[in-house]
Order: sequence, then C-alpha cells, then structure tokens
Amino acid sequence: MTGQGSEVSYDVIILGSGLAGLQCAVILGRKGYRVLVLEKNEHIGGTLQSFDYKGVAFSTGLHYVGSLDDGQVLNRIFHYFNLFDGIGYKRMDELGFDVFNIGGRKYEFPMGWAAFGNYLNTLFPDETIAIQDYITAVQRTVNEQEIFNLEIPHTVYMEKPSQAINAWDFICSLTQNPELRQVFSALNFVYAGDKNRTPWYVHALINHYFISSSYRVVGSSNQIPQRLFQEIEKAGGHVLTSQKVTNFIFDGDHLSGVLCADGDVFKAGKFISNFHPASTMNLIEPGKIKKSYRNRLEQKTDTLSCFALYLKIEPGKFRYQNSNYNFYLQPDVWYASSYNENLWPEHFFMHFPSDDPNPLWVDHLSIVTHMNFEEVSSWKDLPSNARGNGYKQFKKEKAEKLLALVLLQFPELENLITDYTTATPLTFRDYVGSPTGSMYGTLRDYKFPLASYVGVRTKIPNLYFTGQNLNLHGVMGVSISALLTCAEFVDLPELLNEINDS
Repeated sequence: MTGQGSEVSYDVIILGSGLAGLQCAVILGRKGYRVLVLEKNEHIGGTLQSFDYKGVAFSTGLHYVGSLDDGQVLNRIFHYFNLFDGIGYKRMDELGFDVFNIGGRKYEFPMGWAAFGNYLNTLFPDETIAIQDYITAVQRTVNEQEIFNLEIPHTVYMEKPSQAINAWDFICSLTQNPELRQVFSALNFVYAGDKNRTPWYVHALINHYFISSSYRVVGSSNQIPQRLFQEIEKAGGHVLTSQKVTNFIFDGDHLSGVLCADGDVFKAGKFISNFHPASTMNLIEPGKIKKSYRNRLEQKTDTLSCFALYLKIEPGKFRYQNSNYNFYLQPDVWYASSYNENLWPEHFFMHFPSDDPNPLWVDHLSIVTHMNFEEVSSWKDLPSNARGNGYKQFKKEKAEKLLALVLLQFPELENLITDYTTATPLTFRDYVGSPTGSMYGTLRDYKFPLASYVGVRTKIPNLYFTGQNLNLHGVMGVSISALLTCAEFVDLPELLNEINDS
C-alpha cells in the first residue's frame, strides 16, 4: 500500500484511513469515483489497527461492537461493506455482556431492552416507573435520529430536543435513587460522559447501540480495515500508506491538491478529511479560510484520552470471560467529570480478547482507563524514540499503579503476567490524528448543540469532513458519518436503500 506521487488526478482524495475514511472510499468507488486514500502511518485503520508485541496480537481500540444481530442497523451496514466475509464475530453473554463494579457493588447488563428492564426491576422493585420511563426515553430519542435507523433524515443540521438536554440532569429527573442513577449511566466509559456537558442523545444512542446486542471480533480488529482495503481495490480505488499530508495546495482560492512530507503531490477535484478538525485547519495556509471559522474548529474541547496496559498472560491459566469488566473505585461512573491526576487511577475497563470462536483461556488482556493529555504534554513534540528515560519512568509508574488496582479485583493474575507494554495519550494521538489523543473526538455540549457540532461541509467548497468528530463516535457513529459525507456526492436515499437491502 505504499506508493509515490503520481500525475494521475483523482476525483476524490481522502485524508486518513480511519474507519470512516475507508468506508467513504468504498462507497464512492462503487459509485464510479476515482478515489485515493492517503495514510501517514505504515498501517491503515486508525484505532482499528492491531499491533504485535512479542508474538501476541493486541487490538488497539475496537473492543466490542453493538447492534450486530440480524436486521439491526450495524448488521446491515456491515453486510453492505462485506464485513462478514472472512471475519468472525462472537456474540457476548446475553445475560451480562458488560459487568460493572461501581463502588463495591456488582451489576451485569443483559442484552435486549425487555431483559434489561426486567433485570433492573428485580434490583429496584420500587423504581419500575422510572425504569420504564428511562427505556421509553431512550427509544424515543433513538427513533428521533432518523439516520441512525438508516432512514432518510429530514435535515442533518436541525437541532433536536435531545441535543439540548443534559444527560445527567435528565437521568436525575427520572429517579431520586442515587444507585439507580449510576446504573442508568454505567456505560459512561464508552463515551467519556461529562455531567456538565454531555447531551442526552449521546447517552441514548450509545446505550441503545450496545444493549440491543453486543459482539466481539474473533481475532484481531485489523481484519476490518484490511477487508475494506480489499473492497476499495475491487472498486478501482487506491490506498497509499506512509504518506503524511503536510499542506493543502490551492490554485487561487480553489483547493486542488495535497503536498506530502516526502514531496509527493496528489491532485483531485474534491477532498475528504478523516482528520480531527484542528489538524485539518493546520493544513490550510493563512488567508484561505475565515479566521473565525478556523478558531472555532481549533478551539474545540476534546473528550479525555486514555492510558492502556497490554498484558501477556501465561497460556491456559486465566479463563476467558464473554463480557467486559468495568471497575469504578468510587460510586460514580461519571469519572471523566471529576478526573483527578493525583487520585489516578480510579477506574479500569478490562477487555477479554476472543481469538477463537469458543475460547476457554486468554493469553493476553487489554486494560484501559482515562488519562489527561496534559500529563504527557512535556513529550508531545519529541519523536517516540527520543522521549528519554523520563517518559519510560512515567509509563512504568502508571502501569504499576493501574495494575495494582486490577489485581485488587483479579488477584489470581499476579503470578500469571509474563510481560506487558503500554500506550499513552501520545500513542493514541498518533493513531487517531487527534491533537490531544482524545478517545472519542470532540466533546458535545448540550448548552451549545450546534456550536459543538461539526458539519460535513467546510468553508472550503470542495473540502468535507468525516469521522468521529461529526455526529457520534464509535463504529456506529463513524459509519453514519461516512454515509452523511458521501451524501454530498451521491444520492442518500438510494445509498440507504442499498444498505437496507444488503
């Protein structure tokens, strides 16, 4: 997939090979566009990438996907992109796909809204009205978002009521029970919710997505970008890796090409950026775009980044669990709202990889928790091989602290760990192209729903955005963003019909 500059002029150049960029390339290629994807890294896929550490393949960001049952939204999307061809998916434990330890109390989320409601009614028999009101509100909000049901949206840019409602405030309005409020909010880590900012629609869409059904990829997550690469090539498109775009090229005020770090120039009629909005603005020379627009995108607040601990485990000694394990030291899952470096870590998410359709044991684990980019900012301008002993010591100390918290819950692990490696916000910055290595892109704010929203169109007429910074993050949100971006090129109702019929 590596390549060099070409005199060929493309219809569309896509910057970045994250999921949305690859999906856009497949859609547009199938519609007859000559498409080129440029990726700065050696491997494609963004946080879908996997890496090998001493013979073990670790997935970096895709820990599980939702709504993959037959007929559900992501199932239809995956069928359209042929993402079931040669890739296995394991349905997680339907009685408890996510296990939560919140301040010492354990909860298990079952799949399906009926089962979810019955489970909560058993735990909180005096809160049946609040539980039903919560489920009804989630489902009503999901139905409002037409595009997330693969229905033609009335308009992409109209503010909807759920975008201007604070998620935490709304949950508090349903019940006075502090424990039930936390259980309603338990999936917070998968969107880094902020009590003071996160809108209700983000909470509703994410919870609906996973509670409807949850699956793991069998094997490494990089099977997905590799499959999409094959689909791009089949449609006549091209993907070039190790091509870092450094500047946009303009003919007058018209965007006509991109310049790469090695001097290669690529020309096209239109461009799609799968980069973070601020990173995209850095490619535009002063005077080519309004300063107020540039400032708005450069100053957007990002969600928190993360620290990951990748453990190698002695084979045949630690049992596979068909669920995720989420631990909160305090009885408050809105950890991102009160994140305190001095108290770190107070949380972890444990992922059990499914490297076989029916595994009994795991030989590696991924542990992830939040971390603020500022904690590693002193090394942000240095190459990864030049950060010195201070950075190595920082990672070692953080790994030991996080592991100590994990061992409180899983003491049997202590003598089974044979090695480990880590990832910091700097690592995730390099994977996802976000200036702060944010896990889930820009932070949505219920107080400013449209101001915190990033639209597909930019102030440069032939430049468009796609990816997790648009409407919603995650596999579902990113896939929907690809559809919205491609709607600027192709007929959206026709595309949705093709997906729904796939």
